[in-house]
Amino acid sequence: MKMVKLRCIIVVLGGGVIAAAVAAGAVDATSSVPNISPTAEGTFTICLDSPLKTTPKLRIRPDQRRAVLANSNSNTTFGDARCTVSGLITDFSALGVNVSSSSTIWYQNGIPIPTTGALNGLSIANEPISSKDEYIFRTVLSWPPVITSAISGNYSCRIGSDEAVFEVHVAVPAQITYFTPSLNVTRDSTIALRCVAIGDVPLTISLYKNGVIRHTEVGNNLTWVVQRPSRSDVGQYSCIASNAFANSTRTMTVTVFEPPSFNGSSTPPTLVQDSTTTSSVHFTLQPPADTGNLPVLQYDVNCTPTVAYAFAPSRVAEAADLAVTVSRLHAGARYSCVYRAMNAVGWSEPSSPVPIRLQDSVSAPPSIRSARAETASSISLSFDAPSANSTNGDIKSYDLMHTASCSSAEECPCTGYDCSRSGRMSVPATGTSVVVPGLRYFTNYTLTLQAVNRAGDGDPVMASVRTLEHYPGPVQQLTLKVLSTSAISLTWEPPSEPNGIVKNYLLYYWPMNSQLVHYSKEFNSGVHNYVAKELKENTEYSFNISAVNSAGIGEEVRRTARTEDSSSSRDDTIISGLSDSAFIGIVTGAAVLVVIVIIIIVVYRRRK
Repeated sequence: MKMVKLRCIIVVLGGGVIAAAVAAGAVDATSSVPNISPTAEGTFTICLDSPLKTTPKLRIRPDQRRAVLANSNSNTTFGDARCTVSGLITDFSALGVNVSSSSTIWYQNGIPIPTTGALNGLSIANEPISSKDEYIFRTVLSWPPVITSAISGNYSCRIGSDEAVFEVHVAVPAQITYFTPSLNVTRDSTIALRCVAIGDVPLTISLYKNGVIRHTEVGNNLTWVVQRPSRSDVGQYSCIASNAFANSTRTMTVTVFEPPSFNGSSTPPTLVQDSTTTSSVHFTLQPPADTGNLPVLQYDVNCTPTVAYAFAPSRVAEAADLAVTVSRLHAGARYSCVYRAMNAVGWSEPSSPVPIRLQDSVSAPPSIRSARAETASSISLSFDAPSANSTNGDIKSYDLMHTASCSSAEECPCTGYDCSRSGRMSVPATGTSVVVPGLRYFTNYTLTLQAVNRAGDGDPVMASVRTLEHYPGPVQQLTLKVLSTSAISLTWEPPSEPNGIVKNYLLYYWPMNSQLVHYSKEFNSGVHNYVAKELKENTEYSFNISAVNSAGIGEEVRRTARTEDSSSSRDDTIISGLSDSAFIGIVTGAAVLVVIVIIIIVVYRRRK
């Protein structure tokens, strides 16, 4: 048996591009089989040694459907495989060939192809033809309507003891059979992108995101996994399968649902300052730059105080409510306010903080630790600032007012020193003690202290203090009356400015012509008269009297009087209410009068 081995590759490509690759195998040395070479694009010729020959043309078309176009060079079809034998009938008889075609057999991969029925869509038709003394027998192997890889393999045609062999390979272009469809995921999920393709090897599958390659696999499948996807994983993904014959592309999109984000926002929340009150503030909110691919459902506004005592409220607003008022804030306090946006996935990060300060309201009063008289004209006051949660703003200073219990100069007579009935002074905000000077002696004062902030004077706190005693002023209306040659009476009134409680009076008197003899008397505060007895006749006496209180002996009042002379008769001499200066004035005036009289007399005598 003479056998010819041929290898014929039928290449099936997509997109209208067809190519043929033909490789010749080993041939018997005596064979007259010519070289196998392409005769046109998409066609090739198979020539077999006598007595078997195949059809000269096999053609393929892109849609992989068969059509019979005999002796055509068209690149859209391929012809049937034909095996023919010709010769004298006697030759066939010698070969034992049954011209009824029952001995004509086709094989695929060593498996007989039935004459009736089908194998992988293949069909056989026998065409015996007689021509005179030459007998020609032809068997035709027809391809299925749709060319698939099932028809690839080794084919042989056996007629008698002769056999013709050839190989058919249906080349498969790269084609994606599966790519993960578009996904909507959350950041807590896992993305698994899978791409599956078929095609002749080498087959390469590449994954692109927004046109940038992310991963490549050599083979028929690719899997790309992303744990906890984020905004950076959002985009369009493309899977491209490639081999030597074609490229196949599919696309899908990944959408990651995340909480909203303010990153990149150029419009932080806007505070409407003129709507700030002592307990609330009004905001205008700006939507987040990134909504997380979902609609914003609501906002949360939170104001954190910069001091520990203030309450930190929050206000939740609906999505459409971009005008928000935060209330229950502390007057005068400073806050740092932020807001967050929420969608179906969760909350955004806080926005940029906005510092605010509420309007002040009047402060609570400070607390007085002590209030006491330091001297007869000053009072010291020590106090503590109001508690931090009650100042309702920054303390600028303290206002201290003092008011005497008397309401008029008649009730509070004052001479000789600064003795105001009321006054006001400012104490620094950092101060906790103060001395109020220039007050009236031994006078009840009401001290009123108030903390001052931007809202004005706060609630007052008061204390009552009486200044200390000071030595008394002079007694009033001291009067001396000569009663006899040995007695002089004294009467007086209490001081107009006792500067305390008068406990008693001290009286000192002595004869003017002798400083060695002194007399002293002490009287209770209720006594306002005295008769000095056993005095010397016709002797001038000096009387000094002072009021006394707890502070000491007060200012003296001095008067003089002369006892009667028993040798002269005169009326009672009454010296009343003359002060030392008045007495000196009277004496001086009398002396001047005497001098004038003497001058007049001298002048008168000279003229005569």
